[in-house]
Amino acid sequence: MNRRPLWLLLSFALLVSACASQPAALPADVQVVVDMKEYSVVLSVTTVKAGSVKFGIRNLGSMEHQFDLIRTDLALDKLPIDSGARAKEDGLVKQVKGIGAGKVATISAELAPGRYVVICNIAGHYQLGMRAELRVE
Repeated sequence: MNRRPLWLLLSFALLVSACASQPAALPADVQVVVDMKEYSVVLSVTTVKAGSVKFGIRNLGSMEHQFDLIRTDLALDKLPIDSGARAKEDGLVKQVKGIGAGKVATISAELAPGRYVVICNIAGHYQLGMRAELRVE
């Protein structure tokens, strides 16, 4: 039995896993962790208290994403879409563009009580499911 192909395969798997980029750690004072990947947005909490809120955004995907925090009374999946296949940004509170694969970002926002959505507004990403709802009480 020739063990060389098995050894090569295991070596390759180890090399690939070692090269996979893990996002950097987020600061301890982050109140909402936002995990983005193709094509989902997951929030660590869905309700926060009004006031200053710090978001830690992790791009766990393989392509660039964008963080948009929008205050709206519309349903999560009902934001109007413009001719460029992006959600209209009426009510935009905060934004971080160009979060590369495996990268993290932090941003703080003063939030009043209400309904908000967190989306990736790169063309088509919102429509493919990159959205989550946040309630502020």
